[in-house]
Amino acid sequence: EYYFKGEKIRIDIENPILWSPENPYLYPITVKSGQDEIESYFGLRTIEVVESNGKKVMALNGKPYFFNGVLDQGYFSDGIYLPATEQGFIDDILAMKNLGFNLLRKHIKFEPELFYYYCDKLGMLVFQDMINSGKYNFVIDTALPTAFLKRGITHRANKKRREQFIKTCDCIINALYNHPSVVYYTIFNEGWGQFDAKGNYERQKALDKTRIFDTTSGWFKSKHTDVESDHVYFKKIKPKNYVKPWVLSEFGGYSFKIKEHSFNLNKTYGYKHFDTAKDFEDAIVRLYQTEILPCAIKGLNASVLTQLSDVEDETNGFLTYDRKVLKVNKERIFEINKKIQQEFAKNFN
Repeated sequence: EYYFKGEKIRIDIENPILWSPENPYLYPITVKSGQDEIESYFGLRTIEVVESNGKKVMALNGKPYFFNGVLDQGYFSDGIYLPATEQGFIDDILAMKNLGFNLLRKHIKFEPELFYYYCDKLGMLVFQDMINSGKYNFVIDTALPTAFLKRGITHRANKKRREQFIKTCDCIINALYNHPSVVYYTIFNEGWGQFDAKGNYERQKALDKTRIFDTTSGWFKSKHTDVESDHVYFKKIKPKNYVKPWVLSEFGGYSFKIKEHSFNLNKTYGYKHFDTAKDFEDAIVRLYQTEILPCAIKGLNASVLTQLSDVEDETNGFLTYDRKVLKVNKERIFEINKKIQQEFAKNFN
């Protein structure tokens, strides 16, 4: 027991148990004041950039770590923006852990605190996106960078939009500060509404020095960032010689549509289409074996496959939109993910 006055107290723990996806240990804590009593928890973990085997890599609890995840847009057929019950969050997290993933990239959406609580409790890392600012322009934000133009573009933002974006980012950082599962923030995604990358990075980094910040995920890159963040859908993924940790923050997007478990019968969106579950699964395994694994051995530090579940017209999820069908063999995906983790650790620990 500790007795204190004021707003702060320091608790020194000998031989602390560190939080990780493999051991999501949470310390229970009870705060009492007179007859009032409240229970909570905290987790102990670190996230930082270190040098190992000639590469800059992100380290979890002091050890280089391969952050292996999926894109999670957080849409549900039974509630659209939310699952019908909190069990929906639990099921998604456990479904991806059972495939061997340790990370969800929460994509351009901020969830109720229950989601982050279950990530803390169940052991799932979170790369949290900030909310897109401004209007989307297909030519500038998608067509040109997909073809060739990946640098030097920014958007104009009026005073009101700037103020709202900054306020929203500050609120997200403050709200998630105590969640050990949250280790990384994405400020701008694929140029959508991107403005003043340097200023936004410096402001957010000053607000929370304990997390990694990806200023420009995909393209229109800035040197003011903690990582090099790429999206690759139409080309072969090859090893890079980046100075900063290399994050493949989106890739894959392979589509397999199960009509009776889809949002509609007419529209189907994905980057490569397959007619059978076997072809879909084989293609994903081949992608990990022939492209992600060789890159991880040479320094790729994180990968985010598109995506956790189908989302209305997008049929490139591991799960169908109604969450009733897992499109792949669980054991097979788990094994390739396990191998990638092991090979990365072998080369960088």
